[in-house]
Amino acid sequence: MKKLFFLAAAITVMASCTNDNVVGEGNEPKATGENGAIVFNSTFKGATRADHVGADAAALLNNNFVVEGIKTVGGTVYEVFDNYNVNWVENTADKTLSNTANWEYVGQPILTGKTAVQAQSIKYWDYAATQYDFWAYSLGGGSATVSSLDHDATLTSAAYTFTGSAADLAKVYVSDLVTAYNPTVTGAPAFQDQVDLTFRALVAKIRVGLYETIPGYSVKNVLFYPAADGTPAGAAALYASDAKLPSSGVCTVYFKTVGKSNLTPTKNSDYNKAHISFAAAGTKVANQTYGNLSYVTTKEFYEKTGTTFLARSSAQPTWAVETGKSAGDYSIVLPNEDGEVLTLKVDYTLESTDGSGEEITVHGATALIPAQFTQWKSNYAYTYIFKISDNTNGKTNPAVDVTGLYPITFDAVVVDSEEHTQETITTVATPSITTYSVTSDATNATKSEYTTSDVVYVIVTEDGSLLSLTDKAVLYTVSKAGATEAEVLDALNTYVSNTSGTYVGRNGITLTPVTDGVGLTETEIPLIDGNKITGLTAGTVGKLKSFASAGTYAFVYTKTAASSPVNKYQVVTKAVGDDVTGLYTYDGSAYTAATGSAVADTKYYTKYIENNGVYGIKVIKVQ
Repeated sequence: MKKLFFLAAAITVMASCTNDNVVGEGNEPKATGENGAIVFNSTFKGATRADHVGADAAALLNNNFVVEGIKTVGGTVYEVFDNYNVNWVENTADKTLSNTANWEYVGQPILTGKTAVQAQSIKYWDYAATQYDFWAYSLGGGSATVSSLDHDATLTSAAYTFTGSAADLAKVYVSDLVTAYNPTVTGAPAFQDQVDLTFRALVAKIRVGLYETIPGYSVKNVLFYPAADGTPAGAAALYASDAKLPSSGVCTVYFKTVGKSNLTPTKNSDYNKAHISFAAAGTKVANQTYGNLSYVTTKEFYEKTGTTFLARSSAQPTWAVETGKSAGDYSIVLPNEDGEVLTLKVDYTLESTDGSGEEITVHGATALIPAQFTQWKSNYAYTYIFKISDNTNGKTNPAVDVTGLYPITFDAVVVDSEEHTQETITTVATPSITTYSVTSDATNATKSEYTTSDVVYVIVTEDGSLLSLTDKAVLYTVSKAGATEAEVLDALNTYVSNTSGTYVGRNGITLTPVTDGVGLTETEIPLIDGNKITGLTAGTVGKLKSFASAGTYAFVYTKTAASSPVNKYQVVTKAVGDDVTGLYTYDGSAYTAATGSAVADTKYYTKYIENNGVYGIKVIKVQ
C-alpha cells in the first residue's frame, strides 16, 4: 500500500574525450563542449517498491513532459529551457548529443501559443553560473488547462496552475524543484551530475474496505447510504452533511521551501518539494462513491443462506471496486486539504454460523470520519478500512426508535506517496474516538494495531467538533486479551468492585487505570513526511505514552458520568461447608454480609453494582 511517485527527469554527462572545451568562467570548470549537453531521463517509482523505467515510465507520462530550466549568473536569472517539450522516442538513445535515454528535446514541437522561436535547441552546462533550477509537468494525455511555466513567477507561492475536472486533473503529474549548485553542495546534484526530477500526482486517491469481527455471525448484503436520508444501495459511498466535495477546480503548484540554507548543514525534509493548493470550481457534490463490494470470503462454519460474506481480517478486507478496476485499486478524488466530516452509513445482514439460518438485519449503522483525517493532499493515497464489530448504533427494526447499544468501529489506514504509512483507528460512536501513531504499520498482517514503542495520539469528536479530554479520559489495561468495546462497557457499568478506579466487572474482566497514561498538553499531531495537524487546543489531544507491555488496552472517554449506582444481587449455588466470605444472605427485607461456611437451606447471593454511565470506548491491541 504505497502511493506512487515518479522520478522523471535526469541530467547526466556523456563520456569525456580528449578535446575538452570550457563554457563560462565559474568555479572549478569541468569539461563541457559537446560532452556537456544537458540530457533527460525518466524513472517511475511505483507503490509496490518496484521501479518502472524506460517505456513503462514514459507511458505513465504519456511520452511527454514540459520542462522549465533557469540558471543564475552573478545574481541575474537567465531562462535556459522555456517550456521545452521533452518527448519519448523509442530506440533513439545516444543517437544525438541531447538524448541518452530515449528522451529528446532538440527539434521537438513547441507548445501551442508559446512565443515563436526557430526551434528547441541543445543546451549545455555553464560553469559561470552558480546554480541551475529545473521543474516540469506532464498532462498525461488529459485535457487540463495549464498556465505556462514562468521563471519570473514566485515559485514559493504560485509557480503555475492547472484547471479541469477530476478526470483530467487525475492524469497530471508535477515535479519537485531540482537545484544543481556550483560549487558542489553535499546532498544536491552538481553540474553534469544526474539530477532526478520527482514527479507527483496532482490528485489524491481513496479506497474503502470492510471486515467484521462478530462472534457467532457472518456479515453479508452490505448496502451503503449516499446521504443521511438516501436509499441504501450496493455501491460504497461516503457523504458530507451537504454538497461540499469538489468535482472540478484549480490546482496551484508552488515550492515553499527552497534555497541552499534549507539543504545545508541539515536538509529540511520539505526542501524543494512541490506543494499543491486547490480551489474548487463549478458544481460541488455531496458524496463520493467507490464501486460495489467484491465479496470473496466463503462461509465460516455452517451458514445456510449465503455463500459469500464480508472478510474477517483487516489485512485482507472486502474492497469496494469500481467498474474496470481490481480489488484494492484506488479511486480518484480531488485534494481537500481543509477536510470534511464524512459519514459511512450502512445496512447489513448477520447470519448465524451455527447452521440455524438465523438472520438479523441492521439498518442505518453510522460511522463519522473526523475532518482531521480527511484532509486529502495531492499525491497521497488514503485507505479507509471499516470494522463491523459486535457493537452497533444501527436499528434492527427501522420502524422502532431503538438503536443498538454500541457503535460500529472502523480502522482507517492512510498511506502516502513516499512509502511511509499512517494509520488511524477510530471507534465511531457519539462521541467518536480516533487513535493515530506515526510509526504504526497496518500493512503488516501479523502486527497488532500498535506496538509498545509506538506513541499514540487520541482525539475525541462529536458532530465533527473536538471535545475536551480533561477529567474525562482514562487509559485502562484490560485483563481479557481481545476484549471488545461491548465487554469493556459491560465491565464499567456492571461491576463487582471499583477500588481506586480499578473495575472488576461481573463478566470477569478487570480494568486497571494506567498511571500517567494520557497526557493532554499536546497542540499538534505529527504526521508522516514532516506534516502535522496543528492548531489543536491543549486538552483536546491525548498522548498515550505508557504501553509498558503488550496486551489489550482500552481508552475510555466519559460522556456522562455514572450516577446513583444501584446494588444488585444474584443467587449463587453453594454446597454445605463452602466458604461464603464475600457473599450475602437475604432475610426478606435486607441483604447481610455472610461469614464462615455455607449452611443447609440458606440462599447465598453475590453483589454487583449497576451503573448508568455513557462512555466512548476504543479497544487498543498492542504487541
